[in-house]
Amino acid sequence: MIKTAVVLAGGRGTRLRPLTYVVPKPLVPVGNVPLLAHIIRLLSLHGIERVVVVVNYLGEDIADYVSSRKWGTLVEICDEKPIDTADAVRKCCEMIPSDEDFFVVMGDVLTNIDLTGLAKFHLERKADATISLKNVDNPLEYGLVLLDNDNKIELFLEKPLSLEIYLMTLAYYRRKTRSHYANYVNTGFYVLSPCVLRILKEEPYLMDFGSHVFPYLLENGYRVFGWDMGSSYWRDLGRPKMYLEANRNLLERRVEPLQPRGELKDPAGIWVAGELELEPEAIIIPPVAIGSNVRMGSKAVVGPYVSIGDNCIISPEARIRNSVIWSDVKVGPKTIIDGSIVASDVVVGAGARLGTDTVIGHGSVIKDGTTLTSKVVPPTKALLRRNAEIIYDVS
Repeated sequence: MIKTAVVLAGGRGTRLRPLTYVVPKPLVPVGNVPLLAHIIRLLSLHGIERVVVVVNYLGEDIADYVSSRKWGTLVEICDEKPIDTADAVRKCCEMIPSDEDFFVVMGDVLTNIDLTGLAKFHLERKADATISLKNVDNPLEYGLVLLDNDNKIELFLEKPLSLEIYLMTLAYYRRKTRSHYANYVNTGFYVLSPCVLRILKEEPYLMDFGSHVFPYLLENGYRVFGWDMGSSYWRDLGRPKMYLEANRNLLERRVEPLQPRGELKDPAGIWVAGELELEPEAIIIPPVAIGSNVRMGSKAVVGPYVSIGDNCIISPEARIRNSVIWSDVKVGPKTIIDGSIVASDVVVGAGARLGTDTVIGHGSVIKDGTTLTSKVVPPTKALLRRNAEIIYDVS
């Protein structure tokens, strides 16, 4: 079976800002577990012995995180400043066995995809490349894929620009093949043969898998297949609303065997990672994931569908539901947080109201009595400075 995987973890995560101004997207917590850790665990569960993580944006943070953990499998960092997805594999090609098939996986999705099934499908068909596919309601945001009756890919169209292009493409290919699946999209999980590694070395202009490599393979007669991941969970964490949904789905145990961090204290779904201080009449409504060193004040209510990071203080009579709270956050008394994301080192004042689709950036201070709905608050300016570079100017 396949023993090596390349994780593409260099993206800037622009759609998830302001969270990713300070934390790279692969380290964004889902159920108090960094997304990258979920991916590495999944790879390990499917027998992967070597993981190469290709980084770029805030790559030192990812490298520090990887080096500070024990993984149970070999995890290495490749920091060669790739331009795009295919270039990332090209830059780390010396770390990949040249005579073995290997996985390429995106570092910004949450999934419990059956990698063993994907590998078996690929090897049985002696494919040059196999793309994991998911049937979705709206394929326009992803790479469009059309298959023939043997699951061989007839067309790969990366992120169609418009409904018109999408419909014209379907109409054309309807005449060419008896069977096509219009709503299959590219999930960003691939199995590649050694010949693709050779092509990447020989054709340096091939920078992106969706836009360049897969069309090149199809045009030149290579065997490219699509594998239906079926009912497996797959969620792109591209936007804050999708990130909230992924947290909720993990708490609902829809992504098993992946789980929130901590010990399961209640079969209804309460995970606690460390010391938890509950004052009288504090209430936890599952499912909830709570980090270490968390204090809940009297009559505070947390849940359902809430993740709270380490070192948080939830003051008396505060109410949190359908939200993600990162580490080192202080929530003032009688504050209500519903459908919001609060990054680390934030203070939310007494009696504040954070409503649906509100995102609070790192280090912010929300004044007492403030009401925010569908608002984005950027991080403090001091946290936005990286190596004397202002990533984002909040002035």
